[in-house]
Amino acid sequence: MEELGKTLAAPQSGRGRGRCLAPWGFLAPYLAVFSVFFLLPALWSAVMSLTDWKIVGTPRLVGFKNYHRLLTDPLFYTALKNTVVYTAIIVPLMALVGLGLALLLNQPLRGRILTRTCVFASYVVMVSVVGIVWRWVLDPTGAGIVNYYLGRLGLGPYPWLAAPETAMLSIVIATVWWTAGYNMVMYLAGIQDIPATLREAVRIDGASRWQEFWHLTLPMLRPVTFFVVVMSIAKSFQVFGQVYVMTQGGPSNSTLTIVNYLYVVGFTWFEMGYAAAIAYALFALLLVITLIQFRMVSREAGGGGFIQVRLLVRAGLYLLMGAVLVFWVGPLLWLVSTSLKPEGQILSLVPRWIPRVFTLENYRDVLEKYQLIRWGANSLVVAAGATVLGLVFSVPAAYAFARMRFRGQQWVFLLILSTILVPVHITIVPLFIGLAKLKLTDTYFSLIMPTVANGFGVFLLRQFFQNIPQELEEAATIDGASRLGILVRVVLPLSRPALTAVAIFMFILSWNDFMWPLIVTNSDATRTLPVGLAASLGGTVGGQAISYYGMSMAGSVLATVPALLIFLLLQRYFVQGIALTGLKG
Repeated sequence: MEELGKTLAAPQSGRGRGRCLAPWGFLAPYLAVFSVFFLLPALWSAVMSLTDWKIVGTPRLVGFKNYHRLLTDPLFYTALKNTVVYTAIIVPLMALVGLGLALLLNQPLRGRILTRTCVFASYVVMVSVVGIVWRWVLDPTGAGIVNYYLGRLGLGPYPWLAAPETAMLSIVIATVWWTAGYNMVMYLAGIQDIPATLREAVRIDGASRWQEFWHLTLPMLRPVTFFVVVMSIAKSFQVFGQVYVMTQGGPSNSTLTIVNYLYVVGFTWFEMGYAAAIAYALFALLLVITLIQFRMVSREAGGGGFIQVRLLVRAGLYLLMGAVLVFWVGPLLWLVSTSLKPEGQILSLVPRWIPRVFTLENYRDVLEKYQLIRWGANSLVVAAGATVLGLVFSVPAAYAFARMRFRGQQWVFLLILSTILVPVHITIVPLFIGLAKLKLTDTYFSLIMPTVANGFGVFLLRQFFQNIPQELEEAATIDGASRLGILVRVVLPLSRPALTAVAIFMFILSWNDFMWPLIVTNSDATRTLPVGLAASLGGTVGGQAISYYGMSMAGSVLATVPALLIFLLLQRYFVQGIALTGLKG
């Protein structure tokens, strides 16, 4: 085997040059898309941030004037403060809730599989539906289901989205409901990967359940926690969809975030240079925070649950699991219930979970008045196209990083990973302008291609490919197989769980994408479902057109069912893929 390794490593005759070029051959398709739709727009955005350009006319170079304006712009400071507050609340909350859910639902409790499924299922609900549902659930009038029950307890009602004091809290509640299931699955994979022998060893040493958790479980989950925190910070600083649908940045700018302000500046005021400067300010902020996190981790580097399951504690666990199930399933059940009520019942001050009279009129009306089927078909085409192309470009690139060695490999990989942590918003303005000049806006091409070069797929697949026994590839090499042949005939057949998991990730990301389709589409011909729902039905839950509550809920149900069906059919591949990719640490 050692001789084979030397033979493979030796650059003999012309084959050595071929081996040097082979990695770049695998990387070339991905790097081409990455350069055109991410790297070049990001660089162009940096140049634009030094100009005063209102999308028409010739850009005028103004140096660092836009950045100086940031320092004196009260709206930017308001957006920055709101974003920091939101991040400070949501990041530790998401980590704690994800870990708590994983620990609870890793217990041998009846119904835990159903509860896990319900909690994670909310992750596939598109952001437009999340916003519409929670605006209705948190409605400040007596018709809002939360205020009704708080009133029964003598604790309400609260204005929620109507008051600056509670609006951001409402966004946080909706976000936890929407995305905590993702972190739960990450932690579950990590907990279940802790060797049982280690648990037995600490118990033999006399450790209590709490000591086992504190000294074994938590340290073993440190890589998962780091991943969860880094990704949560990156996402929280880029929050947009929930705010756009639920509050539009109000009331009184109390929920205005950096990305919402960027959208207003660039695509309402059309100040493209200043919008680019805001994007780069966001990038700089995220870069500093990420470097601090990596620095802290570097310094630190120099199965079953921990909860006792006696009868009383077990009863408490079931009560807690029941509360979890109510919190995650309740809004969806209320959504379905409202969609089946005639308008006269919807605004009743005594909410009824089961309608007195069932009706399908809301579904008929929403299908007749809005292009829901067209929007859904567009979303399906875009999500499927982005998934297929994403895999086609990501697989060879991930294999090159996992199995080949070439000059500059680490730097190229870090550059690709930047698409995960670097806010995509630094590319939005140049991409939109470039596509508009080529008359490619409002097309499937403009919706699909910018989402293909996502480093997340490359990262996950590289993690999995590295775990495939190298002896299998060496045996194929002896049989005369080429690198491409090894990838197609050996690696890919063994990678089906990981490929399925990555495909689901990509599909959900594209299916739920909101900001880019909102910017690049302007007709029903290509408008996707999240944008169509928000534009046509989202505002109706704000009280501007109360008579359309039923249609809003019916449209939300129709938009949610396809993603939920796909998730229910493929969820085991998704969870299995997370465990196999090595994210658990």
